[in-house]
Amino acid sequence: LYGAEVLLHAASRTDAGVHARGQVCIFDHAGRREHDLSKLRYSMNQLLPEDTCVREAASVPDSFDPRTNLGKEYIYRLNTSASRDPLRRLYEWHVPERRGQQWDTDAVRRGAALLQSDTARDFSAFANMPRGAERTRRIDPFCTLRELRVVQTSSSLVSIHLSADRFLYKMARNMVGALVSVGFCELGVCELELALDSGRFSHTNSPGLTAPAQGLVLDRVFYGEDEPFKGHLDLARLGKS
Repeated sequence: LYGAEVLLHAASRTDAGVHARGQVCIFDHAGRREHDLSKLRYSMNQLLPEDTCVREAASVPDSFDPRTNLGKEYIYRLNTSASRDPLRRLYEWHVPERRGQQWDTDAVRRGAALLQSDTARDFSAFANMPRGAERTRRIDPFCTLRELRVVQTSSSLVSIHLSADRFLYKMARNMVGALVSVGFCELGVCELELALDSGRFSHTNSPGLTAPAQGLVLDRVFYGEDEPFKGHLDLARLGKS
């Protein structure tokens, strides 16, 4: 479209296999003859691979940085039925009955309520060590987990909604893994509380069970007054499966 390489900046990185319905990306539109953004969106979607789609386009000030946001919302989908659904294998985590233990939604909700907070808390226990050059950087472990909601959408389908001002490396997937352990009585709610207070789980530095990538979706990025899509889509602008 531009006849040259275009530098793209995104709001968030995701692990391989994680989906994004709410990713926000920007690039320099200067010099482009076509100023009709609906036509630009259409043209981009004709060229993008089938697993990627631009859902909305908007002009923003030069000062807008998608990484400077007020937080993100993720949704994780679980299937607790005895049999997995092959058609949803790329979009959910199949967690059937374990060692005779039935899934306990109430226990999971108690664990989620314990982790949710309107103030910043140290979530070191739910973070993995960063990779590469980031290993040498000091990472602030304090996050405000504004929402951790467990929704039973059917007898066997569960959605976990996580909303925070920021997430540590693999924090969302580790938190889901810990809640799944609680749901099958492999981890007590009191152990979540101890891990949160001490910064580590009693027998290991991590929850022990990291939810696989395919069940996780970056659903929304929050910008408050700087929201670039007011009057457009309520959710994301670039979808990536």
